[in-house]
Amino acid sequence: MARRQILKSSIIAVLLVCAAAMHAQTRITTPKQEFGFNIGDDYVLANYTQYVNYLKKLDAESDRLTVQEIGKSSEGRPMYLAIITSPENQKKIARYKEISERLAHAEGLTEEQARALAAEGKAVV
Repeated sequence: MARRQILKSSIIAVLLVCAAAMHAQTRITTPKQEFGFNIGDDYVLANYTQYVNYLKKLDAESDRLTVQEIGKSSEGRPMYLAIITSPENQKKIARYKEISERLAHAEGLTEEQARALAAEGKAVV
């Protein structure tokens, strides 16, 4: 039961963020089109495989979403990270990751260098 609630919450969070991107895209598959029901409808829930397939479909349809595998669950299933941002930021994701790592391990970094990196970088949540 807890896994279903976590999955449902995850789907809702991703879909809410993706909804904003839908206005800028020409064709994004809606949850109802993909699953045959609205997220949150009573007595229906997408399973993990359906959810992953939908994430991958959104990744293919949108230049604002990138899906990356980040590891395996305790059940051996792939776990994914969805990066949702502007197309311009998507192109610079590797640089933003590099900046975050450098700031996280700041040994030998001067305050001036840290401030410059912080000004260039983007917060990733």
